[in-house]
Amino acid sequence: MKLLTTIAAVLLSISAFSQDYIEYDNGYFSQNGELLLMEQIDDLTLLHKAGRGNVRRANRFISFHKNQNYRIANNIGSLSVGSAAGFFGGIGVLLSPYLISTTGRFGDNSFGHTSIVMAVTTGLCAVSYKAFSRVALSPAGCLRKRDREFYKVADKINQAIAAANQ
Repeated sequence: MKLLTTIAAVLLSISAFSQDYIEYDNGYFSQNGELLLMEQIDDLTLLHKAGRGNVRRANRFISFHKNQNYRIANNIGSLSVGSAAGFFGGIGVLLSPYLISTTGRFGDNSFGHTSIVMAVTTGLCAVSYKAFSRVALSPAGCLRKRDREFYKVADKINQAIAAANQ
């Protein structure tokens, strides 16, 4: 009898604890089986200070999905910036070993310039990755990226809720 009571208490506490969690599935957020509006999600992100940037990015992907011209313009810009940054970053990465081998003394000021070149080219490669990550070639790709961002939003809100419950 005690075992049965303990199991029932554990199940009730688990279900009571998980009631506040947000779930995301295929374009819809829900809480306790009730659908939430996007305004409610915005309010939750403001309340818990979590996932605000992910909501903004996901809404951009919704805009890309709905407007083909906007998606094409974004892809052209992202490809241009990403290609240029990757090209110049790659050149800098290729030149850095040469600069280090010719100015390998720590007392030499050129070594400091070489480390600056390496830092700048690493930054350019990061910009290149960031620009290419915004490219969505098809409307279905926009929805996949939207879903990825919204899953992150739900996860961040749930982590904030769990932290608040403790």
